Amino acid sequence: MNKKKYDFSKITRHLDDNEFSFKQEIIDPHCIDWRKKYKGHADLIVFPKTVDKLSNIVKECSKQNIPITPQGGNTSLVGGSVPNKNETGIIINLKNINKIRKIDELGFSVIVESGCILEDIQNFVRKKNMIFPISMGSRGSCQIGGNIATNAGGLNVIKYGLLRHNILGLEAVMSNGKIYSNLNNIKKNNTGYDLKQLLIGSEGTLGIITAANIKLFSESKEERVIFASFHSFNDLLDFYRCIINSFNDLITSFEMINNDSMELVIKHNSSLNHFIAKGNYYCLVELSNFINIPDFYDLIVNNLSKIKVTVNSILVSKSQEENTKLWKYREAIPPSETKEKICIQHDISIPLECMNVFLKKITQKISKLSNDTHFINFGHLGDNNLHFNILSSEFTNYKRLLKNKKKITEIIYENVSKYKGSFSAEHGIGQLKKNELRKYKSKEEIKQMLSIKHNFDPKNILNPGKIF
Repeated sequence: MNKKKYDFSKITRHLDDNEFSFKQEIIDPHCIDWRKKYKGHADLIVFPKTVDKLSNIVKECSKQNIPITPQGGNTSLVGGSVPNKNETGIIINLKNINKIRKIDELGFSVIVESGCILEDIQNFVRKKNMIFPISMGSRGSCQIGGNIATNAGGLNVIKYGLLRHNILGLEAVMSNGKIYSNLNNIKKNNTGYDLKQLLIGSEGTLGIITAANIKLFSESKEERVIFASFHSFNDLLDFYRCIINSFNDLITSFEMINNDSMELVIKHNSSLNHFIAKGNYYCLVELSNFINIPDFYDLIVNNLSKIKVTVNSILVSKSQEENTKLWKYREAIPPSETKEKICIQHDISIPLECMNVFLKKITQKISKLSNDTHFINFGHLGDNNLHFNILSSEFTNYKRLLKNKKKITEIIYENVSKYKGSFSAEHGIGQLKKNELRKYKSKEEIKQMLSIKHNFDPKNILNPGKIF
């Protein structure tokens, strides 16, 4: 490690004793991602309690060229929120900048600070009979600042769009320590370049997001979950088309789960079992605000029969308790993957019209490299997002799978490109996908992205080694 000498006292003088630490036993847990794939190093970790303190810290880092790793809940899946292995510098953890500053019940928006836990925001606005437009499995630990910095997708994109579609204004500390603040609560603002859109999804490389003004929506009057199984992926797509045509704006989520994913969940969760007829594919659909539809189940069945959609089995929830239980089958997939010896993960998006062919071709090619391989395919079908993960629990296959890991990823990404998809649908680039960015983005796109990075962060102190 190339150890540089910094005068950290000029940083800590702005902070109370409980807002920083040089102790490695405190720093180290923040230097490793939650999947334990990336481990870095930092000399100092700070937990500033105000934006002004954060501003002063960044100003001093700019003067001394100290690398900064901004960090929220550290739930990144691509190593974006931990320091690089061979870097020295500081971690700025935003957990203490965590106030809900203002809710506008007339304008349907809320101003929240970056350290707010996503689930806490959801619960707060729910008390006001409103809905926050983003949700995901890590909602109990992820922070909204990290969600914005990665333009998080989540479970409700089909209804509310990506997070960037719901942000009215941002506040951020820039690389020179100055505070950019534009938290206006207006939905139309056509006054030149939209700087907040550059900060959204920039993974902390252009500025440190400290607060945001985010849209809210009216509370759902009633929610129901449909869970169905299918023999083929084409049958599932027919069902998707039927649901979209029948319910359109009432759809909150449309999730796909393949059989290997379902078996994995049941294997690692004793409270869950097969409750409908088995299939090669399953879907979970959440609908809301259909309180005036008298017999919901009959309506679905009648619509399916009219257009001859083939369904193995279908179940419609009757209560919020049943909704929660059915959602567990989808939300338990990522935690269940971590209990296997190896899981090669890919977060991709594919046009729906190409997805069936893509799945067949890729499955065949990878099966030739490693037999008895399990394909964990699940995702947000309503927005083309497919998690294409591969695992094997047998020791011999585990070693073979590990040996072929690079080749497997190449096969997947080459075909993602062939079918006009994206090698990163919602997780971002971080440290994991820097090579793919260079490979699949055009030279002109990379040139423009580097130019933006240089203009925002000329000294390259903000989250160095991420994206580029």
